[in-house]
Amino acid sequence: MKFIGLALIIPGVILGIIRFYYGIKLPIFDITMFTFYSSFIETKYFTFITNNFGEEVPGLLLLTGLFFIAFAKEKDEKEEYNILRLRLFLLAIYINTFLLILSILFVFGFGFINILVINIYSFLLLYLVLFQISIRR
Repeated sequence: MKFIGLALIIPGVILGIIRFYYGIKLPIFDITMFTFYSSFIETKYFTFITNNFGEEVPGLLLLTGLFFIAFAKEKDEKEEYNILRLRLFLLAIYINTFLLILSILFVFGFGFINILVINIYSFLLLYLVLFQISIRR
């Protein structure tokens, strides 16, 4: 599962850089799709819209890739890893919540929206870093 996770993360990062750093909307992602709620120029409910999915694809690839890596078993999976995983999940929740509280207090405007987007991935990423550091010790 780690290989699949990396295979999803790499194109996710590349597509994210193309879209968000360079500002390029690839026309391959222009699709008509069903939406529950859409609010651009006008607000629409339960309808089909044409949208560039270039912002969603990198997000889906990154989140799915991180999920696969976070829940993959190690090659030398030991029984105590399960307890370690639970402790580190809890620690990652504490740290992530603390950072989000700091963001609420000290980051405003569109910067806070960016923090919220980063927060989608930060929990799994934080957990992965903590787990890898712990098992390397």
